[in-house]
Amino acid sequence: MPLSVLLSVLILLATFWLAAGDLLAVLLAAALGAAVAALVLRWRYRRQLVGRVQTLQRQLAAHHAEAWALREPVSLPDPLDGLRTQLDEALRASSEQRRLAEAEREQLHRILEHLSDGIVIIDAQGKVKLLNRAAQELLSTGRGRAIGRSYPEVLRDYELDELVRTSAAGATSPPSRFVELGHPRRTVQALASSLPGPSGPMVTLILRDITELRRTEAIRRDFIANVSHDLRTPLAGLQALVETLLDGALEDPTVARDFLNRIATEVDHLTRLVTQLLELTRAEAGQLHLHRMPTDLAALIEQVLARFEPRARAKGLELEPRLPSALPPIVCDPERIGQVLSNLLDNAIKFTPPGGHITVSLEATENAVRVAVSDTGPGIPSDDLDRIFERFYKADRSRSASGSGLGLAIVKHLIQLHGGTVWAESPPRSGATIGFTLPLNFTSASQ
Repeated sequence: MPLSVLLSVLILLATFWLAAGDLLAVLLAAALGAAVAALVLRWRYRRQLVGRVQTLQRQLAAHHAEAWALREPVSLPDPLDGLRTQLDEALRASSEQRRLAEAEREQLHRILEHLSDGIVIIDAQGKVKLLNRAAQELLSTGRGRAIGRSYPEVLRDYELDELVRTSAAGATSPPSRFVELGHPRRTVQALASSLPGPSGPMVTLILRDITELRRTEAIRRDFIANVSHDLRTPLAGLQALVETLLDGALEDPTVARDFLNRIATEVDHLTRLVTQLLELTRAEAGQLHLHRMPTDLAALIEQVLARFEPRARAKGLELEPRLPSALPPIVCDPERIGQVLSNLLDNAIKFTPPGGHITVSLEATENAVRVAVSDTGPGIPSDDLDRIFERFYKADRSRSASGSGLGLAIVKHLIQLHGGTVWAESPPRSGATIGFTLPLNFTSASQ
């Protein structure tokens, strides 16, 4: 009811009662009118208040739908102004906390993606909730095919399945084991641990690729075994020779001289072995310095071939150089490159049977020169081609027991110091070719 109409009614009632001369009736009418007016005012205020509260409810709903602040401020009568301010501050604080949580989650995701270890998180229902890039590579799967699926479908390895089950069952200590995964096979150390989750215990599976570590450990074991063997053999020979001399062979000048020559040979072998070990260690530590100068590489190859000619002739081998008629000087350390050529020729002569052929070729490409030493020997097994440049590695110990296994390792490091590369190839029943490249614009910092 409009207020103006209500007032008009009250005025008419008052006029009527005044005209009747009844003062009590006038007072009662005034009281009734005041009560009616209060009820109307209360109704209007309540209607306005309900409207403001409904506006706040709509704004809260908008906030729940990720509208992080009150976008249409509403002017409310006191005391709701203070309530609106508090709600607005609470919403802004909630928005900031949500933003920080999103930023931290994104940062954690980036960290997990760049970890070298594979990470797989499995929820209480046995579903994969997260896996990083390393885990995808080790498990040969993608994130889209893994998230939300049961862990046996994703892991596809009974040992990993058992590891996860043991951890989910509440193992007292985090279980771990070594497994083989992928193609080619990779050696992986798997570690599972349980952690609390919103709907029950979750399992974190860590996959650490230790293939290279195992390979390095195998190389270390081979290195120790080979060093022990290569040192023990000449030392045992020296001990036998010395004992024979002490037992009376010294009294026979002819025998004594022969034994002393053998001792000198063994000592020379030990000296060369120790020298090669020291040189290889210095090369691997970056302590070898190159004395670079413009070098006629073709002339250097001819000098090295001339030194090996008598040895090759004695074994019935033919040495053939294939050198270009004109080649600009190459900036390198001629002494070190001569050492590389000597090691390659020594191997070729050693493994080529009598009547064989050894070729040393030199050619220039756009940015490098290429040197190759080819022989007609038994060749190198394909499985060994990637390992022949490791120290002490011998592709066939039965036919290379006389070597130290250090020559090609030294070749590799000397060429790498020059900024070049080494390579080897051995077609079936066609001998072996081992070579190296040197860049034409060699600017290594090594001096």
